[in-house]
Amino acid sequence: MILKYKEALEDCDAALATEPSFTKAYFRKAKIQTIVGDLDGAIKSYSLGMIRDPNDSKIIKDKEEIATLKQRLELARDLLAKIRDGSTLPSSIKRDAMQALRQIEIVIAKCSAWNDASLVKIEALVYLERFNEGYSLSTKLMRMGMSGSSNLIFFRARCLFGQGNLDDAIKHLRQILAGDPDNRLAMTLLKELRSLGRKKEEADTAYKGRNFDAGVGFYTEALDMCPSTDGSAYRAKLFFNRASANANLRKHEDVVADCTEAISLDDEYFKAYMRRAASNLVIGGENECQQALRDYEKALELAKTEEQERDINKKIRGARVQLKRAKRKDFYKLLGVSRDATESEIKKGYRKLALKWHPDRHSNSTEEEKKKAEQVFRDVNLAYEVLSDPQKKRRYDEGVDEQDLDNPHARPDDGMGGMQGHSGMGGMDPDVLFQMFMQQQGGMGGGGRRGPGSFHFG
Repeated sequence: MILKYKEALEDCDAALATEPSFTKAYFRKAKIQTIVGDLDGAIKSYSLGMIRDPNDSKIIKDKEEIATLKQRLELARDLLAKIRDGSTLPSSIKRDAMQALRQIEIVIAKCSAWNDASLVKIEALVYLERFNEGYSLSTKLMRMGMSGSSNLIFFRARCLFGQGNLDDAIKHLRQILAGDPDNRLAMTLLKELRSLGRKKEEADTAYKGRNFDAGVGFYTEALDMCPSTDGSAYRAKLFFNRASANANLRKHEDVVADCTEAISLDDEYFKAYMRRAASNLVIGGENECQQALRDYEKALELAKTEEQERDINKKIRGARVQLKRAKRKDFYKLLGVSRDATESEIKKGYRKLALKWHPDRHSNSTEEEKKKAEQVFRDVNLAYEVLSDPQKKRRYDEGVDEQDLDNPHARPDDGMGGMQGHSGMGGMDPDVLFQMFMQQQGGMGGGGRRGPGSFHFG
């Protein structure tokens, strides 16, 4: 169908000029006027046609429908105006915007070539945070000759910011102000977005300079500055960036919290799922490992390349191993360190616990307390024996059973172990290991327990 409505209207006027009593021409003109949004003109054309044919029930119904369309349009505009000027309660914004959208869509169904009605629809979509739809419709209107409309450019800028594109949103607002310097709405939003952009730049600079503490602070300030409306996608980015800074600070609980916030704002945020999974695995509890698996599985659904899929499948295998291990003895937890602990942190954790649970410190305790101290002391020494040996630590991290850590050919849960017990790991006497450690640290005192390798407290 060739949509030449201007020419069609001219043809109707020419026909009526030749034959003013040509009733069908009035009704044809009214239909075209309805399509292009000239509702008052359509009502007038129907009225002129009905002078000669006042009892046509279909024409009467069509004319009444035009009046109803005007009421729907007025209702939609009124609802959106109240949202715009802040008189709508925040809790009612989406409800009223949805009502406006429903009304304007009924209007557009009849007035398909009415660009101003589509602009009303874009505003409703913005308040509903359906930014992709709003942006696509704004692009269509700009191609249809509305590129000079300040209102269209303003709501297009809001759609861009809603998509997380701060820079392009700022460019659009500047475009408005270049032609209309007194546009209050554009000026207010531009100031907010420029301040937000500068704060994020501070945060990014701190992050790139590896000043992660400052980066966390700046990202937090940026989150406080981010507009509550339209800003979900951008806030998701800020939460993720703060999570990345916290990851470098090894604050993994904070990483998980920030990624969870990012995902709540954007449930297809691939990087946030990956980051949260990694930190949950570092935390390492059974629940955390299960959540990491769920996150990797979600990330696998969102993966866009075969390389990403291979990487995620590898991580899923590792997470399954870690989940299985989380149900067993956890050497990291025994030493009170995280899974990304440094060598010095492992030594520090061991020293603290070995001194705390050394049997000499519990010589005056009850038999039950002595047995507990001896068992914990053995476990702590076993954990240190593994985690202080790079090869054993690597095999342990890969999921090899603790009985098989001395076997360089052992594979995670390959069923080769189970025969040797702890002695299969080298079985170093915990007192001997403790003596060696203390000698290396220069921490030996005088006196001692009876027997070789003794150490005396107090």
